[in-house]
Amino acid sequence: MDEADNMLGALSVSQGNDIYKGFFSQHTPFVYYFMSIFAIIGVHDYEAFRLCMSFVIFGLWVFMYLRYSKYFNPFVFKIFVLLYALTINITWAHMILSDVFYGFSLLFLFLETLIFVRTNSLTIKSMVIISISVFVSVMSAFVSVYSIFALLFSLFIYEVFKRTIIKNIKVYMKLIGFMTVPFIILFLWYWGTDNLYNFYFQAYKLNRVHYSNYTGIGNSVIGLFKVTFTAWIDHITYYLTVLSKESLFSSLLVLFNLLFCYYHFKRDKALSIIIFIFLAFTGIRGYIGFHAIPYYMVTFFNCSFIISEYLRNKENNIMEGYKRSLLKICIFLLVICSLNSYLPNVGSNLTKPKGTMAAYYYDDYINKLTKKSDKIWISNLSPQTYINTNRMPALRTYILVPWFMDAFKNEIMEDIIITRPKLVIFEKESDVWGHKYSIFAKDILDYLNVEYKPLNENDNIERNIYIRNDFYKEANEILWPNSTGVENGMLVTNGINIYLIEDNTKRHITTPEVFERLGYDWSKVVEKDDESLKLVKTGAPIE
Repeated sequence: MDEADNMLGALSVSQGNDIYKGFFSQHTPFVYYFMSIFAIIGVHDYEAFRLCMSFVIFGLWVFMYLRYSKYFNPFVFKIFVLLYALTINITWAHMILSDVFYGFSLLFLFLETLIFVRTNSLTIKSMVIISISVFVSVMSAFVSVYSIFALLFSLFIYEVFKRTIIKNIKVYMKLIGFMTVPFIILFLWYWGTDNLYNFYFQAYKLNRVHYSNYTGIGNSVIGLFKVTFTAWIDHITYYLTVLSKESLFSSLLVLFNLLFCYYHFKRDKALSIIIFIFLAFTGIRGYIGFHAIPYYMVTFFNCSFIISEYLRNKENNIMEGYKRSLLKICIFLLVICSLNSYLPNVGSNLTKPKGTMAAYYYDDYINKLTKKSDKIWISNLSPQTYINTNRMPALRTYILVPWFMDAFKNEIMEDIIITRPKLVIFEKESDVWGHKYSIFAKDILDYLNVEYKPLNENDNIERNIYIRNDFYKEANEILWPNSTGVENGMLVTNGINIYLIEDNTKRHITTPEVFERLGYDWSKVVEKDDESLKLVKTGAPIE
């Protein structure tokens, strides 16, 4: 869903809309605007967007190697790329997700911090990279302010501890100046386009006031710090004490992170504490799953660093030999875990027909019943359908979730009444985190029941497709023109089910007992292929 959201926002921007005005979102805007660069030049489907994202990731790899190989062993970044590539089916770090941009930004910020601690100096180049990293991180995922604050505040305490704070005060002031520039530009842009309040409300207040009511976290800043650090300790404890096939990958990452902290603890105890705290906040959105991409990225660097350092260590004493042997076992297990996920999926997309990367069962109906110029509305959590069918949302809220209803109920009702899309997907019996659509969006359902009709109440998919009243008859004629050779009164089968054709619908006879109870003759059942039966509307089953 999050990937489709970023593509849809990019397409909306490319068509002249502005985020938060013509496209409501609770996310910060960087990925929308960045990916709109590709949308403007004609990219509009999953495959093309993913290809563009691959080039972006490759460019970031090259930048990382060129920028940091003079401060760290170049071998580190070769290992990093290998780990990144082999684990994409675990991390999802090849997808168009805000967490990827947030992750790279945090990683660059972390590397610049390590360079600063080593050299005790900040060059203009470092300030520019830090400034861009902070901006991209916050504007990709606002929650990253906690990660950034944790790192910078810890570094400030470190400088006080080292008694270098006064010496570097002018450097810090210059850095703050650099960091504020992109935010000032963004502020002026939204202020000049009369979009500043919308940005504030949707990217910040909506999450703090409305979304927090559904996450269970609440909106306490101090509470979030406490929860994050507690979760980090729990994560370490669990994955060091519970070893299984499913947990091995996460356990190895925890182990390498602790080795990275230990490596620095022997050289600079205060720095190792900063690293440990920062690692906790790279996983502020989780340490497993695609929201854990920032954690994965920083951890992959830590893994690569430890592998490079210990394998290239030339000391020959017995203890170092044991350490290297143990590390080689860990490396072997890490590679096996990565390959176990990678190899079964490698090249799978090469054999897929174009456009099936995220196919959804509503796609075919939308393609048949609407034109590319038609706007539709898909209320459930499947925005990929817009991308698959090359349609744009009729409402500014492109999907429907409870916190959107809390914040935008009037705007949603206004949009659907004004735009009157000929097709709406509304799964009234489905839910979002336990909140059923028919309850939290009752006003919308009431409107649909008056102005629209479900395409077919007798089909589990078609009952969720609402067709505008004045288009309903035409929609039926498009989908079910009636198959040649299939007439009312016939008994037909596709080799699996038996149907009675009645009132131009096919009614499934559910059991052989029902068939015989109704007195039908088995010899009169005519076999028809699925394509022929698709042209006949599904009727109520005969039970």
